Amino acid sequence: MEMPQSNRTIPRDKFLVGTSLALPSFDEARRFQMKKFWEERGFKFVLTDENLHLARRGAFFKTFFSMNPQCLETKLTATWMGGKELECVMEVNLAMQQITEWHKAFLELEMITFETYMLNDDKKTSLWREFEEDLQQANTVYVWTVGIGGKKMPADRKRKYLNR
Repeated sequence: MEMPQSNRTIPRDKFLVGTSLALPSFDEARRFQMKKFWEERGFKFVLTDENLHLARRGAFFKTFFSMNPQCLETKLTATWMGGKELECVMEVNLAMQQITEWHKAFLELEMITFETYMLNDDKKTSLWREFEEDLQQANTVYVWTVGIGGKKMPADRKRKYLNR
């Protein structure tokens, strides 16, 4: 999942993942669908209007006690662009947070799932179940090896979950 093209410079202490979706409209029903998806994923909306939605999830200190990627300090911005497309970007602050390739894949899979949910009403439930089992195994290895193992995501898993 690549970021939409722009002239922005990405700071080294940030991880960004995003998408642009061509939608016929962004009416009340679509806004509700978008908010419902992200709220179910743990985000709390702090600003909403017709064209811009900002949400937050997690906090940097939570990753000291949890390997759950949903605890990462994450900001979500959804913007309705020019009446044609919805741009949705997650920004993760990497400073002072433990993040592995598996955590980054979690965030990418969330964005992929968001796309399929908005376009086809598909939340990829069975794929998520498998991913979360593999993520739990990687987190266990990471903890038991004191961060030496469990960081990297095998190529076959990247193909399976992220199609890359």
